[in-house]
Amino acid sequence: MTLLPVFVVLVVGCVALRGLLVHPLLPLWVRTTVFWSVPLGALTWVFIMAADDPVLFPETAPCPREPYLEGVIGSGKVTGVSTPFPPRAYCVWEDGTVYDLAPRAEFLFWVFFALTVVPLGAGLWHAVRHPRSLLR
Repeated sequence: MTLLPVFVVLVVGCVALRGLLVHPLLPLWVRTTVFWSVPLGALTWVFIMAADDPVLFPETAPCPREPYLEGVIGSGKVTGVSTPFPPRAYCVWEDGTVYDLAPRAEFLFWVFFALTVVPLGAGLWHAVRHPRSLLR
């Protein structure tokens, strides 16, 4: 049952991309934004997902295992949390204090997401309104 939504998203994405490429009113730079915003959005997502990982440099981990100074940011034990969608990485202390790790990267992800979805939406709109233009 999980394969059906994936297949539907892939088919709709392909139709939207094809509709975007044959859209007569959109300039070339609008059509090419999808091709550079998708990989940059994916790299930004990977950066956000890895923001709370202490694997590379454990001594300078973004979510320190013991607080530097008690009560400066939070008190008690700390854990790093990453949510895949919407992408967010943050530290949570026992007392409930939350510290965002990559707020600028989150904003950048949403910019790239919008630069992908809006042109693809225009392409899908064109494909639905003029299906014969896809046959060229």
